[in-house]
Amino acid sequence: MARWTIRNKKANIKKMCEELNISETFATILSNRNILDKRALKIYLHTDEKYLLNTLEMKDIKKAFEILKKAINQNKKICIYGDYDVDGVTSTVILFKGLKKLGANIIYYIPDREEEGYGLNIDTINEVKKMKVDLILTCDNGIASIEEIDYIKNIGMEIIVLDHHEPRFLELENGEKQDIIPNADAIINPKQKDCPYTFKYLCAGGISYKFIKSFYEFMGEIENFDEYLVFASIATICDIVDLIDENRIIAKKGLEILNKNKQINKGLFEIIKLTGLEEKNITETDYGFKIGPCINASGRLESALKAVELFIENDENLLEEKAKELINLNEERKEITTKAVEEIILSIENSNIMEDKVLVIYNPKIHESIAGIVAGRIKEKYFKPTFVITKAKDGAKGSGRGIPTYNMFEEMLKCSYIFTKFGGHKMAAGLSLKEENIEEFRKVINKNCNLTEKDMEEIISIDKALDFDKINFSLIDELNLMNPIGKENKGAIFATKNVLIENFRFIGKEKNILQFSFLDFYKNRLNAISFDGYEKFINILKNIFNENQINQIINNYKNCIDLYLDVVYSIEVNEFNGKKNIQLILKDFRIS
Repeated sequence: MARWTIRNKKANIKKMCEELNISETFATILSNRNILDKRALKIYLHTDEKYLLNTLEMKDIKKAFEILKKAINQNKKICIYGDYDVDGVTSTVILFKGLKKLGANIIYYIPDREEEGYGLNIDTINEVKKMKVDLILTCDNGIASIEEIDYIKNIGMEIIVLDHHEPRFLELENGEKQDIIPNADAIINPKQKDCPYTFKYLCAGGISYKFIKSFYEFMGEIENFDEYLVFASIATICDIVDLIDENRIIAKKGLEILNKNKQINKGLFEIIKLTGLEEKNITETDYGFKIGPCINASGRLESALKAVELFIENDENLLEEKAKELINLNEERKEITTKAVEEIILSIENSNIMEDKVLVIYNPKIHESIAGIVAGRIKEKYFKPTFVITKAKDGAKGSGRGIPTYNMFEEMLKCSYIFTKFGGHKMAAGLSLKEENIEEFRKVINKNCNLTEKDMEEIISIDKALDFDKINFSLIDELNLMNPIGKENKGAIFATKNVLIENFRFIGKEKNILQFSFLDFYKNRLNAISFDGYEKFINILKNIFNENQINQIINNYKNCIDLYLDVVYSIEVNEFNGKKNIQLILKDFRIS
């Protein structure tokens, strides 16, 4: 069961209401997010790029510009070396299109997920060398490629690393961490400890956008960067980086630009049409659940090159065909993901693995491209750090997904000798290892784990306790100002105690979605829906009623059962047949 906590940020709410002309509820929400004055509110609510930091503050940025300028002027061959997820694809598109317009002799390369794996590898470097490439520009990879970059330098190529992942490090005797940085000609990554750039949470797409825009200024060239900003906004949402500060500006501005001009990129417009978004206002949810998965699907099941090709294609006769291919791949990915999750849950429930604090699951039949998605689903169900490993061409490969109280990358460093390759950050990681070492990995990662039972409790942070009469369309208008929402900019969460279930019913194809009508203490009525509370609700009924009574309740759901709940929820507008109603989206509930 999740642990509920009420946020209690100290602030002068009354003064905020007067100065900012907002409701007490919205003032409380903003204070919980450290938005306490007019300037902070202005930055939070507005998307003016003047609030972005100076890109030239990034370590090695000017050095990288000089190398690129020289390469372009001398017609040296440049290779953008990307990655096969949304962040890697969009970064590749931004850099490739931007540099090509400046006259660069440029190609792009994205490694095959199954054949080559993540990041730089020696075989691929040799293939790139055969293409007579003089300069490699990585995006979304490279910071951990110590040996590979040494090899690149030894065979006479230059390399610029553009990445946002954590560098490897040594832990010194005094407890401090010392970065281990590859010997590249220039490294653009704000996560380097000696990089003075103060905002450390950009994804590769955000860095690529800022990089290319600043490079144009360096070269004295003029360009419209709106298309690049749209791709950076997709990367920012889909890579689940902290949606604060610069990331929030990039995400919000990109969405605004796309909604004003959905044809800003012809290939992207084809995906928008095929996913039914052409006539709709595109939101961060559409990025995360419709557009992003289509981009990701190409890199998961075939080649991410297909997605890059779609976004740089100008032949309108080929666009629809390429976009449909991504849509079809995503549908296939959904099917195999659902089957894999079901198989793994069954294997967990029928083993002693649940006793582990860190779940390490090996299933050789799972497609390695969906290991990360499956790990995320398992982590959500059991709220434990989870690694899903499957059979690969050379041994085994896997992906991990974490919880806030556990740093996956740092814990993997402690047993790095087990892996043939690994990388990642606090909440997500990837690894390769020999099949026979999987059980050792499971034992060591758990032996090193210091998580307590409290650490493994999901925490729901509640912004404010509300009576239903405070919930109205004016409040919803204020809440909409928080969009786009995401990591570290969560949507507002509220709670109400002692609400009576006036009636309820089970809906959906599987009849496992709960729809309620609630009355609060003052007889205010609101509808609510729970998408994942079926089992919890049935268990509540089992603790109160016998089996015959439960069957009667379920079969005659409109009859009041005189049951009171404490509920935690977000608020949205439900529109049906042209009529708008306020609806609560239940995050959790318990008997009062």
